[in-house]
Amino acid sequence: MRGGAEKLWAALAWQLLLTVFLNAGIAQQPGEPPSVSPATRLPPDAPATAVPSLVFPEGFPSLPTATHDASSIVAAPYPVTQYAELHSPNSDYGSNSGDSHAADDPTGVYDYRVLPSLLPEYYYRGSYYVEPGMGARPLADYAPAGYEPRDYQDSPAVPEFTPLTPPPRPSPAAANTFVTRGMMPGSFLVPGANTSFRLRGFVRLAAMNDFDPIGSADSFVTNTIPVPQSDGQNYNMSARMSRFALESWTPTTFHEWNAHTFIEGDFFNGAPQAAGGGGNPFRLRHAFVDFGYFRFGQQNSVFMDGSNWPSLVDFQGPNSWVNQRQPSARMTIPVTDQLYWAASIERPFSDITTNGLGSNVQRVPDIATHLRYEGDVGHVQVSGLVRTIGYQPTGGDVTEQTAAGVSGNVVVHPWAILLGTDPARDQNPSGLTRSRVLMQVTWGPGVGRYINDLAGQGFDGQVDPVSGQFDLAEATAWNVSYEHWYSENWLSNFTYGNVIVDNNAGQLGTTYDETKYSAASLWWIPLPRMSFGIEFLWGQRQNLNGEDADAKRLGGLFQYNF
Repeated sequence: MRGGAEKLWAALAWQLLLTVFLNAGIAQQPGEPPSVSPATRLPPDAPATAVPSLVFPEGFPSLPTATHDASSIVAAPYPVTQYAELHSPNSDYGSNSGDSHAADDPTGVYDYRVLPSLLPEYYYRGSYYVEPGMGARPLADYAPAGYEPRDYQDSPAVPEFTPLTPPPRPSPAAANTFVTRGMMPGSFLVPGANTSFRLRGFVRLAAMNDFDPIGSADSFVTNTIPVPQSDGQNYNMSARMSRFALESWTPTTFHEWNAHTFIEGDFFNGAPQAAGGGGNPFRLRHAFVDFGYFRFGQQNSVFMDGSNWPSLVDFQGPNSWVNQRQPSARMTIPVTDQLYWAASIERPFSDITTNGLGSNVQRVPDIATHLRYEGDVGHVQVSGLVRTIGYQPTGGDVTEQTAAGVSGNVVVHPWAILLGTDPARDQNPSGLTRSRVLMQVTWGPGVGRYINDLAGQGFDGQVDPVSGQFDLAEATAWNVSYEHWYSENWLSNFTYGNVIVDNNAGQLGTTYDETKYSAASLWWIPLPRMSFGIEFLWGQRQNLNGEDADAKRLGGLFQYNF
């Protein structure tokens, strides 16, 4: 009985399929145009037309033929009549007038605008990409007008500046059907949407051989050099520095501002890479939104100069470099074509050596600002920082002190100035034109946590373990680098950095007092975005009691930026 039922159901299914096929043949003969536009939507109350059917005695329902008035589509730089049937129900802009046709509209169908006619005109205007000030590039991403800077810690295989050009106008058919070029280089515009997306990042494999013990296995952190030093060597390989980022641009009609989002992360988190490559959770680096003069989210501190990063194999970078990413709200104002002013409200943190006598307190956000001149052959940035450092002794009242710091940054292409060449605008700049000098100096009481080697070490302020007196700790940090290009495929980098802390009275003799950092590297760039580097590193730590020790490392990397 069961087998007979199965045969009956199979016969009915085949009959149904055959009937649908025959009806399709009746409704549309070979060579005839389709009777229904693929972009047509049928309102719920639309009447049905009977078609002969073997299964449906009352007639097989069919959709009415769609008709459109080309005048209902917003004017575009292309003939719209031949594209009248192309619509984008999922477009961010929705339908005409934000709604479907009225119920008494004789067409009885939904009508959506062709996407290219909805993108603002400035999206395709060349001047929007090359004029200084407000334009396609976020204001906070400094570069010569008409260019986009490379992200810091990208290898030198990525050009220092990438020219910006407007995307070509796609035909309405292509814009609603195919992926086309987006607003920025390397981005794409999703069919039926007005947002451009870009995925980028790099894969890095690093190898390190330590000739002396150091407390950081895959980055060269001079504050971890043990004092006194002991004998020992170590070899390590790591890929957890690899990172990826997703960003988007959405044009708006508000003062020609576009909304830019950026989220980036890597796996340089937790303990050093373990056996099997595990144990490296995702780490959020950046997550922010740009809109006009404003940037909101986790981002580089305004006290920091992110484009002053030397070409190093070492992932940590100079001990003296100002390096802090944190949640903040930033405003960037173009004062002139090449002069910018920025200010921010940033997350506070009082990084204090309490010696077990109390706890740190943070009740007021940090305030940072800078003034920056951006030219074709380099830039100059002067930054300022004001903070409130709070400390509460056990069982006592909160004590707060005002901290302030300044930082100066210079990046310059000296040979380009002497030769009269342009490292940004020359299509293939020579090695001398590419060569540059990078300098940074930072000073101030209570700025320790913003400095690479002092972050998390309790050098914003110190408590005297005997008297319980709380005072800010003064720090001085500076570094200089020279990057010399022999050709477009070979370059060297030489970097030296120094950090000095003016410790308060009563601190232990083993307290950090000074560190030195030096690096010499050689890079080979066989292909665009692909780089190999080898580097010798030397560092020294000196404690408050005068004892010191050094460490040496030979490092190498392979990196490919996508």
